[in-house]
Amino acid sequence: MAWDLNNIKTLLDAHNSWSIESEDNCLSISNDEGLDAFLYAGEQQIIVESLLFPLSSVRDEAVLNQMILRTHQLQPLTGISIKMIGGAEYYVAFGALSTQSKDSVLLEEIETLFINVGEFLELYADHLNCEV
Repeated sequence: MAWDLNNIKTLLDAHNSWSIESEDNCLSISNDEGLDAFLYAGEQQIIVESLLFPLSSVRDEAVLNQMILRTHQLQPLTGISIKMIGGAEYYVAFGALSTQSKDSVLLEEIETLFINVGEFLELYADHLNCEV
């Protein structure tokens, strides 16, 4: 089965500790710890991402980027990028999978992203000007 936002929402609605909202061309997923993720489904790929912190809160971008390049692979299934959102740049944690993925793989991707966001925030906190 190829996933689209409608059948993904049906699957995610069964997950008791998540709140799911449809927003334009994506799903907003909030977990019971207050973390948010956004899921986009394309023709061949599903992207699920979560904001980490604004680039403007980073003390030394070059130092943090070096640390990220050396450590992000320690957290499975999740990459980190910088994305422009509303005129500001943010560090974003993301996972990507095929629209042909099994439902268990889709759920694992989202669950792992939520776990990894907390780990990334803790790991990179010393590089931020303020607590995020």
